[in-house]
Amino acid sequence: MGITSESTILTAMNKTKFILLTLLVVLISGLAMSQPVNYKTDYDAAKAQLDAGNFTASLGSFSKLLNSDPANPNTAYTSFFYAVSAYSLDQKEKARDMFLQITSKYSSWERVSEAYLWLTKISFELESPNMGLLYAEQVKGDASLQNSADEIKNSYLKQLDILTLQSLLAEGNNDEFIAKLLASKIMELSYDERDNDYLYTLISEYNIDSMSLGLTVPADVFKERYKVAVMLPLFIDRLWQSGVYIQKSLAVDIYEGIKLGLAEMDTTRLEVQVFDTKKDADVTQQILNSGKLNDIDAIIGPLYPEPLALVANYANEQKLNFVNPVSTNSELVKHNPYGFLLRTGAASMGKIIAEFARENITNKACAIYYGPRATDSLTAYNYSVRIRADSFYVAIAQRSQTDKAREIYDSLTSSVPVVDSVALQRMWNEKIRVRVLPKKDSFLLKIDSLGHIFIASDNKAIASEVMAAITSRGDTTQIIGVGNWFSTANASLDLMESLGVWLAMQEYENMLNPANLRLRDKYQSLYNKKPGKYVYYGYYAMKFLGESLLEYGVYFQNGYKKSGNISSLFDFAGSQDNQKLVLYKLEAGIPVIINTPNLD
Repeated sequence: MGITSESTILTAMNKTKFILLTLLVVLISGLAMSQPVNYKTDYDAAKAQLDAGNFTASLGSFSKLLNSDPANPNTAYTSFFYAVSAYSLDQKEKARDMFLQITSKYSSWERVSEAYLWLTKISFELESPNMGLLYAEQVKGDASLQNSADEIKNSYLKQLDILTLQSLLAEGNNDEFIAKLLASKIMELSYDERDNDYLYTLISEYNIDSMSLGLTVPADVFKERYKVAVMLPLFIDRLWQSGVYIQKSLAVDIYEGIKLGLAEMDTTRLEVQVFDTKKDADVTQQILNSGKLNDIDAIIGPLYPEPLALVANYANEQKLNFVNPVSTNSELVKHNPYGFLLRTGAASMGKIIAEFARENITNKACAIYYGPRATDSLTAYNYSVRIRADSFYVAIAQRSQTDKAREIYDSLTSSVPVVDSVALQRMWNEKIRVRVLPKKDSFLLKIDSLGHIFIASDNKAIASEVMAAITSRGDTTQIIGVGNWFSTANASLDLMESLGVWLAMQEYENMLNPANLRLRDKYQSLYNKKPGKYVYYGYYAMKFLGESLLEYGVYFQNGYKKSGNISSLFDFAGSQDNQKLVLYKLEAGIPVIINTPNLD
């Protein structure tokens, strides 16, 4: 008779799903019948105890067999069932040790993979995932065994939290399943809770299908009529109570610009609904929970961090595009396929300007000054990385607070007294007795030692101090700045022109372009005053979003990628922040574009 059967092994394992025991039917039935009678008889008795579920007795019996004849050719089988008996008694460490002995003593045994499969299971159960993963890799040969190892491994890993899975990958377990499982668990978090940088690193390194994670934008959707939600802190209740705005705010300017932009578009196909966020996260959340955005196709706003974070999360979950009209914070849209910045993001800004400087400045020493905002730091960092990659040398990289901008001037103009060699030579020529060497002040930073200075901020105080210092020094150093310094109050246009300052900004921020002059006149006719810069931001946000919806549909990013840009003012063909950044300099008092970005 055979030593075991499929049903008895399943009983011994308490009906676990392990295929390895099923496969042992053939293994054990093939035992040679020519073994010594006593060993065979005792083995059959021990096996009968195991089949009957009398694990304590079977463990003792198999132990005696191992001690009585350790050199027996079939000791591998005895050892195996000894380990099974120990496991069945919940003596997992003892079972593990015996299975390890089997893999060491009988490494060439044709069924050693079953022992590794047990070691895989036990290691995971003893919370030693690294060892479990190691043993799972040793289960080879039989496809059904390998599938069982994967099933055990995957079942265990699915129960682990994100931090534990991260640790497993970090410890060198480069398992694609771990990476994919980890990415899936991260995606289960809300957008604002995710470590998106880490998520996209996983996707890249392990070639994970982003569509399977829900990161791919849906296919094109076209409608006869599109609805746009405007989410701004307008404090409309103030208007209802007083009939006038208590204080004119940038949000009101943006909204007035949006209305001007909408008036120039096909309002039979575009509808705007206004939601007052009151600059409050709770109010914003109430709007999101109300269901009033269910039929909205896109959003303009919000402006401030907490409401914006809530809307970014909502937009990601609901697959709803939103446009921020004023921010340059690239992090807002970095890993959110539904977020767009009307302006060039801080990171992109640094790279684009550095590329232009790299191609147009020969002296490779430079200084970088930046303001206190996080976006200033981001622009400065990306500029530095790009410029250094082309062998430029950053001699100075300094952050400055607005109230301490004077320190920049002082550092650039600091000097020490040195011998005036010209005066000394003149004294010698004139045979004047030199009692005291003539001295003069000499800048610590040598004249024209810097090829250019990049000011990674629209902070006017920093700009003024740098320009004053360069004027005082008499350098030919090129100054590069960001933002429209030309339109600021008391702007030193003559000084900027004489210094040849380059300024990077959006083309629509040039208040002297024909479209903006027309917009200024229209606004003045309506409100009897000049528009502030945020009116323009609102106007162009509406124009961009409206034209994008009408031309490319709800998921207009697909259209930009497939067919290119619509307006010369915006470049979204390969980015979620506006890559159309232009550099100006003044010529005869008129801003002139000096770079010509390529647009599709």
